[in-house]
Amino acid sequence: MWQKQICILALVLVTILADRAAGQSAGQAPRIGLLAWSSCEGDVPGGGEFDPFVRGLVELGYKPGESIIIECRSAGRRYDHLAVAAAELVQIPVDVIVSSSEPAGRSAHRVTDKVPIVTIVSGDPVAAGLAQSLAKPGGNVTGASYYATELTAKRLEFLQELLPGITTVDVLSNPDVAYLPFENDAKQAAGRLGITLRIRLVRKPEELDNAFSTMELARAQAVFVLPDLMFAWEGERIAALALKYRVPSMAWGTWFTEVGCLMSYSARYDEMQQRLAFYVDRILKGAKPGDLPIEQPTTFDLSINLKTAKALGVQVPETLLLRADKIVE
Repeated sequence: MWQKQICILALVLVTILADRAAGQSAGQAPRIGLLAWSSCEGDVPGGGEFDPFVRGLVELGYKPGESIIIECRSAGRRYDHLAVAAAELVQIPVDVIVSSSEPAGRSAHRVTDKVPIVTIVSGDPVAAGLAQSLAKPGGNVTGASYYATELTAKRLEFLQELLPGITTVDVLSNPDVAYLPFENDAKQAAGRLGITLRIRLVRKPEELDNAFSTMELARAQAVFVLPDLMFAWEGERIAALALKYRVPSMAWGTWFTEVGCLMSYSARYDEMQQRLAFYVDRILKGAKPGDLPIEQPTTFDLSINLKTAKALGVQVPETLLLRADKIVE
């Protein structure tokens, strides 16, 4: 009888210990919160928007769902929903919030100054109040910044080299991100290059058609796409409209030329996003985000779509072709 009782007690004890161990294991697995602009769908929360980041975690030895838990909240492609999504991540709670854009990182920073935030910054992180300096951010935000004033000027220079004699450029600008420096940078660069800019304010995807029809009436010589999340997700539509209205286009990400825009000059966003995994790893191992320098890219790619150039009747100078890092044919 007593042996049976001992066996039962042992079984109960083993079960309790196993449950406790499982609970501890689950509790020990850090939680990473992804603040998505578009969607949280996919095999891994965050979907394709965070694929490079997740690959970076895996390369560092993390196993999503096992050694690390990934939570995701989406803004549904609305800037005014980013703060709500960030607040939900804070309430879970998560150990680190990761975003792939400054608007998302800025929204998270407004929600919390405690939870570490790792993000890509599209503007000047110091001027935006996200960091005290690039070398020592000092707060709860770190990551990578692709901002450089000369980037916008370089895009306009390439456009001028592609279209000698160009005097006016129509600019797609989203007023929802007017706090970013790109429109002002474009105006200053255009002034130095002797180019007149015509700003076309576009807040919603459905406003793109009207913007391009207006350009046609104004006999646009080229369209310059400023950095913006909505424009990024509408790259294929922008490319189709530029081709329809026969307007040469210059954009800020290689994916634009891949879907049909004429030219782009940009940092390597996939590499930057994958690099965010390094920051998360350091923070989970005890580093403070304020002590981790914000990195800036040193490599930029010029991409040209020759198929689009041919369709528009644009002859790409040999000098540009030789400098191009990627040619789409």
